[in-house]
Amino acid sequence: MMEVTKAVSHGVAKSGNGRERRGVVRWVTILMSVVGLAIGVLAVSMAREKPVELPLARAPSINPYGRGVAALGTIEPSGRDVAIVAPEAALVTEVHVDVGAQVASGAALFQLDPRPVQADLVRAEAAVRVGEAEVARWRALPRAEDLPPLLAEVARTEALMNDAAERFRLTEEAVRRGAANERDISRDRFALDAARAAVAGATAGLDRARAGGWIGDLAVLEADLAGNRAEVEAQRLLMERLTVRAPRDGTVLRRDIEAGEYATTNPDRPALIVGDLTRLNVRAQVDEEDIALVGASPEALARTRGSVVREMRLRLLRIEPYARPKMDITGANTERVDTRVVDVVFEVVGEAGAVYPGQAVDVFIDAGATGPTQPPP
Repeated sequence: MMEVTKAVSHGVAKSGNGRERRGVVRWVTILMSVVGLAIGVLAVSMAREKPVELPLARAPSINPYGRGVAALGTIEPSGRDVAIVAPEAALVTEVHVDVGAQVASGAALFQLDPRPVQADLVRAEAAVRVGEAEVARWRALPRAEDLPPLLAEVARTEALMNDAAERFRLTEEAVRRGAANERDISRDRFALDAARAAVAGATAGLDRARAGGWIGDLAVLEADLAGNRAEVEAQRLLMERLTVRAPRDGTVLRRDIEAGEYATTNPDRPALIVGDLTRLNVRAQVDEEDIALVGASPEALARTRGSVVREMRLRLLRIEPYARPKMDITGANTERVDTRVVDVVFEVVGEAGAVYPGQAVDVFIDAGATGPTQPPP
């Protein structure tokens, strides 16, 4: 009986210890949940903090006109720049100008290797000399030393003809006396005719020699000579073509060729770029949807980009009446490229300052009262 009572008491004590352990675990779990919730709330609150606003590197370019048109512009020389390309692929032997050099129209810029053309020119000049000699020989006819043999030949054939005529006469008398027959007289007649033909041939040769050359031969020789002279002029023109010259007055803006290099005819890689820097223009790409807002003489200005901003007053020169796909872009995310633009060319009024051809500028055009103020219904 006592053993049973002890076993029951031990079981009750063991059951109480288990409940205490489970209570401790429950409270530890609740505490860890509260701590995790606090950490999550703190993380969310910190994530909602506003990032630090960094100042812009430079102030944005703002349209100064209340109702204006903004466009991308490019600085260009007066009359546009000229890309100088070699007329043919050849070795460059000499470059006469450098960047910044002032050149006049027709001034030599660079020289291509002339040796292949020089070789053809030498051959053509030799052919001219041969043709001139042929014409001179024709004009020198007849040669004085050619006439005596011809005269002697005429005298010889006449002597033979006289001998044949005498034999024929004697044969005729013999036939009348009955000392010869018809066969003998036929033979002598044939010999006389042959002698007369020989005299005629020798006389004709002498007359032809005394008359000189045939005019038809002279025409052929002179035509050949004219063709040879034309070939010489053609080679000289090709020789002159190998000296590349400036097409207009201006300044060398870029040089991309050196002596010893092989010049190409690729227009995308010109050897030199020449432009007139005495006056500068600005070519603005106006969106086709905004071109109607550009008046006949609008007020406009161009503004450079970069750390030092320069403003230039502009005067309208012309609106080129051809809309083309937009090729030059600014790189802005909001810029439309699926559009067409119309080139509007302005002249820079006054001093432009430190700006260079090819430099991109922002162009602002005062629309004013040009065009409708409200969209059509």
